[in-house]
Amino acid sequence: MRRIVTVATALGLLLVVAAPSLNAAAPKPQIEDPYGDANAINDQGTGDGSNGDVTGAADAGNASDLGSVTFTNDAKNLYIQLMNEQSPPATQGLGLRVRVNGEPGSQCLLFEAYYSGATNNLTATEGYLRDTCAGGDPIKIEVLGTLFTVPRSAHEAFGKGKVLTNPQAQSFVYSGTSYPAGVAGPYIDTTKVGTDFKFKK
Repeated sequence: MRRIVTVATALGLLLVVAAPSLNAAAPKPQIEDPYGDANAINDQGTGDGSNGDVTGAADAGNASDLGSVTFTNDAKNLYIQLMNEQSPPATQGLGLRVRVNGEPGSQCLLFEAYYSGATNNLTATEGYLRDTCAGGDPIKIEVLGTLFTVPRSAHEAFGKGKVLTNPQAQSFVYSGTSYPAGVAGPYIDTTKVGTDFKFKK
């Protein structure tokens, strides 16, 4: 009997010690956007985000309806998790873009994913990092569902203590052939500009 009580006490202490990690709060999203505003009228992908969450118009599609974007990182990678009303793929070809760094409306560091659908000939999801300020060739990134995994070695902006500013997300129809030969547009949902993200490691 004493052995059972001792084991139970030890397990209880273990659970108390482990509880903080089990109950750790999820990171706060950098971008939050209401569902029901994927209506192709929110800035059309080119605005500064001031008109980024107009609801009430016809909802163009659940997979293109952005809800939140959360940035996290470890020593090797930057992770960008988009939460949409429904996960891709959609009936039409879909593109998702998160852009950072630069003034609202002209952010020039782009994280992009292109999904197959009736409007394109993609056979698998393609993901890219593009720097439209410095130029250079797009860098392939891993996209699993709506999680983007970006090697921190891919850009100097991902160093320890660096800050990604003015994050904004967009969804759009993607038509034609593989990137970059296809056509992005029309834009279905564009969020307002969110809060900056600082690399913690």
